[in-house]
Amino acid sequence: MYYIYSKEKLPKLLFDVNLTSEEVKLYGGWDVIFGYYPNIQKDNSTIIERDTPFNYPIFDNNTIREMTRDEKVANDIEITLEVGEFIENKKLIKVPKPQGNDKYLNWNSEKHLWILDTEAQRKDYFNTIDSLKAEVLDYGFDYKVDKTEHRQRCRDTDISKMVATVVALQLAKNIGADKKITWYFEDNFGMNAGLQELGMLMLFGTTFIQSVYDTENFFKTKENPKELTKDEFEKKRKEIHSKLAKG
Repeated sequence: MYYIYSKEKLPKLLFDVNLTSEEVKLYGGWDVIFGYYPNIQKDNSTIIERDTPFNYPIFDNNTIREMTRDEKVANDIEITLEVGEFIENKKLIKVPKPQGNDKYLNWNSEKHLWILDTEAQRKDYFNTIDSLKAEVLDYGFDYKVDKTEHRQRCRDTDISKMVATVVALQLAKNIGADKKITWYFEDNFGMNAGLQELGMLMLFGTTFIQSVYDTENFFKTKENPKELTKDEFEKKRKEIHSKLAKG
C-alpha cells in the first residue's frame, strides 16, 4: 500500500494507491499514476509505502514520520497527559516526581505540583507503630536468671497468674509462712522464686510494658512519619526501659 503526501512541514495525504511495487511497475510507473492526478506534482510529493496512513505526519529529514508528543503539543494537537505533565505556551512540561515518600506523592494537575498526602502517610505510619507494638508485646521480654536470659510472655493469662501468685505469696507472708514456688518461663526453665524474686520479675515486666507504650507515644508524637523499622523501635524501647528502671 502506498500513501502519497504533500512535501511540506505538516504533510497532507493527497491520495493512496493499493498496489505492490511490482504492480506499480506493471502499471507503467509513478509518472503514469500521477497522470491521473493532474493537480498534484510528483516533485512536490512524497511516496510512502506502509500498511496504514500516518495519524499525525510531519516532514523531517526528507521523509515523513509520526509526530512526537512534544510536536503534537506545539501544533495544538490534543494529547493525553501523563502523571507529572502539563502544557504551557505550546510546550509539554514534565515535572519529575521527587525522590522519597513516592508512595504518598500525588500529582495535582491544576496546581502542576506533586503534593504529599500527609494523612495517608500518617495513617500508614501509625499502623506500622501499632503493628510493631503488638509484635513486641506478643514476644514479651527476656529476663536474666543466673546470667542466662529466659523469655517471659506478657499475655493476659501470664500477667493474671503472676499477679495471683504474688498476692498468694504476700498473704502467706502475712501469716508468717515465707513460701516459694517454681515459676516457669517460655523455655520451661523453672525459677525457684519467693515473694521478692517474683516481685522483681513482675516489676521488670511492668517496666517493660510501660516502655512499649512510651515508645509508641514517642514515635507518634515526637517523630515525623517515616519508614520505621523493628530494630529502630526496639532500640528506642530499650533506651526508655533503661531510664524507667533507673528512675
